[in-house]
Amino acid sequence: MSSENSLKLLWIWIKKLFERCPKKKIAKKQTDLFIVCGHRGSPTKEIENTIPSFDLAIKEGANSIETDLCITKDKIVVLWHDWNPNDTVALLREKELEPDVKYKPLFPDHFSDYRKEISKLTLSEFLQNYHYIEKESSIPENIEISTLKDFFEWAVKKEELQQIFFDLKVPSSNTELSIDLMQEVKKLADQFKPKFKIIIETYSTKILLPLKEKFPGFSYSLDVELPPGIVLLPRKYSGVKKALKYLNDIAIILRPRFTTIANWVTFRRLINFEVKKQRRCNRKYPDKQVKYIVGGTINRESEIDCLIKLGIDGIQTDYPARLYALVKQYNLKS
Repeated sequence: MSSENSLKLLWIWIKKLFERCPKKKIAKKQTDLFIVCGHRGSPTKEIENTIPSFDLAIKEGANSIETDLCITKDKIVVLWHDWNPNDTVALLREKELEPDVKYKPLFPDHFSDYRKEISKLTLSEFLQNYHYIEKESSIPENIEISTLKDFFEWAVKKEELQQIFFDLKVPSSNTELSIDLMQEVKKLADQFKPKFKIIIETYSTKILLPLKEKFPGFSYSLDVELPPGIVLLPRKYSGVKKALKYLNDIAIILRPRFTTIANWVTFRRLINFEVKKQRRCNRKYPDKQVKYIVGGTINRESEIDCLIKLGIDGIQTDYPARLYALVKQYNLKS
């Protein structure tokens, strides 16, 4: 990129800092479903990725649930966020540095033989050594972590559920384990025959492509997260472009972390681009529709309001009641 172009993009970036969200909502069909997704359920009040959390999310208006999947050494899929308790995000969560959520994961101590990747533990070892605890508490919660089978048994009874987002926590270096995990997803889906749509989330093409080939009966998303630093050209990280490239019908774009300078403005710019790109491409390529643009994880009311006005199709949030109230305010179908 030339220095002249860089300066031009920097000037645009500065101007965008002072732009406000639109005052009016973009016109959308009243028949289009808006995805009200409880991110790990309703984790500001209940323990993430647990049946009570999912139940509360539905009571608060969610029509969709996002949950995290790991797989144990004996090939049991569990609802658990942290594949490796020693990676950066897990360590931050352990130190109570994840905002909004009420509880944190409780891992074995750093010298324990059980503090390692979930895939290296049997289900019994995992359940005995991994727990949840309320922030600033010293007493672990008395709740057993659910398996994927537990989840299906619960979910098929919930008529409100329209979509389930399974966020695969398998790292890109473990393609074989992702296949093992998806075999269990398929087995349970075939057994329970749910009415809801199942969407598989991953960050990695090394995971995505083999799964799409072996398990074509599911929807997939190659999740997009903006990088740290100053992002002068947000559209470079378009989720819609990735969805079109890999023939996915959903694009999930994650709100960047604090390491991205002007993270909200940058994210807002990208969503604005994505909605326009989606409309153009859906008209041009009717056989390759990107049906949904979903933003996550969006918790601030002002940001939820802005994204709805921009024309986003759904939001993953830790506050389902907050999102549902705005969806109803704008008379969107949920």
